[in-house]
Amino acid sequence: MITAIKGLSPGLENLYKQYNNPKWLRPDPLAIVLEYRQPRDLELAALAAAALALGNASLIEKAVLTALAPFGPKLSGSLYLLKDEEIREASSGFIYRFFGADDIAALLCAARTVQKDHGSLENAFLDGHLASEADYAMAASRFVKLVQKAAPWPFKPNLLPDPAKGSAAKRLFLYLRWMVRKDAIDPGPWARADPALLLVPLDTHMASACRRLGLLKRRSTDLKAAREASAQFRLIRPDDPLRYDFCMTRPGIRPDLDPDKCFAPFIDTI
Repeated sequence: MITAIKGLSPGLENLYKQYNNPKWLRPDPLAIVLEYRQPRDLELAALAAAALALGNASLIEKAVLTALAPFGPKLSGSLYLLKDEEIREASSGFIYRFFGADDIAALLCAARTVQKDHGSLENAFLDGHLASEADYAMAASRFVKLVQKAAPWPFKPNLLPDPAKGSAAKRLFLYLRWMVRKDAIDPGPWARADPALLLVPLDTHMASACRRLGLLKRRSTDLKAAREASAQFRLIRPDDPLRYDFCMTRPGIRPDLDPDKCFAPFIDTI
């Protein structure tokens, strides 16, 4: 089994070389996040973007842009200057799927407060990681609780799901991918976090791709499934198990890419 999984490596590398390129980025909320250059702005914008990353990718981009536009290009500076109620007022009228202005405003207020108290969201996240833990799942859970506690009023729990409750927490793990990995796609402003401890952001597209390649047997798309898929990727790239996340999800997201054609080269190796 291990040999078969490792046999996927050449095909995955080819997929990475072909699609891990900014020209394949859109539609993706990360495109909005990348407009921010300073780490303090970027980590705040990315948290909001990841929290909203459910549904149609093009609509997510629009929602993220709407949520962040009132605060200008210097996001952290604006949020630091504004009071909670002023952030709430600036967010008035925002709505995306289940989330309204109070939800996104509370998240932005909380993230700003956590960043200010800890010096960065990276510090806050790593303060919650125990050296004995094999991945970042429980550190992510502690981070969620920290942000929830800092919120001036409650936001809907599904805006930032807690992986400790058993969900795949795709959007939270997507946020960590953006923050920790650094390549042509992921900006990686967090210098001290370890890519080896990341978990796969397991949504419908990634779960389907993983099952297609024999990297996921579990039928439920939950935290156990995310850990199962991550363990398989670690057999291939123990230092960087999320290396192939972006390129594997492009065929499911972009209508101009045919999954059958993209994954055809793997047929003889599965």
